[in-house]
Amino acid sequence: MVEIRTDDLLLRPWRPADVADVRRAGRDPEPVGADAVSLAVCDAGDGTLLGGACLNALDRSRGTATFDYWVAPWARSAVVATHAGRALLGWAFERLGLVRADWCAVVGDHPARLTALRLGFRMIGVRPASSGQPEEWLAALVPGDLTGPGHDVGPAVRRQATVFGGDPPTLVAGPVSLRPPAARDTAGLRAAYRDPEIIRWYGVPEQATDADIHRFLVDTVRWQWARGEEAVFVVAGPDDAFTGIADLRIGDDPEVGEVGYAMLPEARGRGHATAALRALTRWGVTQLGLARIQWQAEVGNDASRRTAEKAGFTVEGVLRSGYEQDGRRRDCWVASMLAREMTA
Repeated sequence: MVEIRTDDLLLRPWRPADVADVRRAGRDPEPVGADAVSLAVCDAGDGTLLGGACLNALDRSRGTATFDYWVAPWARSAVVATHAGRALLGWAFERLGLVRADWCAVVGDHPARLTALRLGFRMIGVRPASSGQPEEWLAALVPGDLTGPGHDVGPAVRRQATVFGGDPPTLVAGPVSLRPPAARDTAGLRAAYRDPEIIRWYGVPEQATDADIHRFLVDTVRWQWARGEEAVFVVAGPDDAFTGIADLRIGDDPEVGEVGYAMLPEARGRGHATAALRALTRWGVTQLGLARIQWQAEVGNDASRRTAEKAGFTVEGVLRSGYEQDGRRRDCWVASMLAREMTA
């Protein structure tokens, strides 16, 4: 019989008496297969059921299993999942000789992803949606990567989990606002895609159909937000009409973001892009915890550079052949705004 104790938790086999609490937690009792280790997670002091932790698809010959857990609503303010996961995984690596534990969760479940990261799991990719199944994050953990007690992820990762786990905000930027894109912006984005200056500098898809644009505004933007990879905003005028688009992307370094923006011809020269960029940059620093926000543009795109400099970005130099567009390598300017400069 498996029983694992920590300072604050007891992981023990399930009992018939647990059924009522499991259902009260909004879950159905599930049978435990021969290829799984499933334990109730309880308070070590008073025995209150707090959740469950499980190793599914246990393959002893290969030394692999899939880690899963759930936490009851009355225990979600605590760090139950992390403590229980560390106890179960540590036991499995030591006693079962596991060489790898896998993890997956629906893309957008940022609290679950945060728990996996706290335990030391390495994100290895996204399983595409198929046959009615949603996209899923995939991660893996080897014994040497399991974190110790007290370990936590950085503040930027925690902030981003909170922000991207909710709905996109609307940012006030003086004469304009930055709001989530919607289907009604199809005509505005189509006009942007057909503007010669935007095509020249950004290489946007000139032949994009209304269906393509609608899919981007309604689906792609939502997926990017759910993944925590990119926040896309429509720059809207006083009448809420589309006047441009701006985005903030986050790469492998969670403390570094990169901004981009494009405005319709009728909105240029009025300070709207500068106001939008300032608001987006401030949001990235204050809400996402970014330490550095970058801007890049092809050398020669003077209007974009002026906007970045007016917004407070410092041009750092030229990346020779810094990016590829239309089959040709191009030089680009790079500039940045640091968090300490934003708050100064």
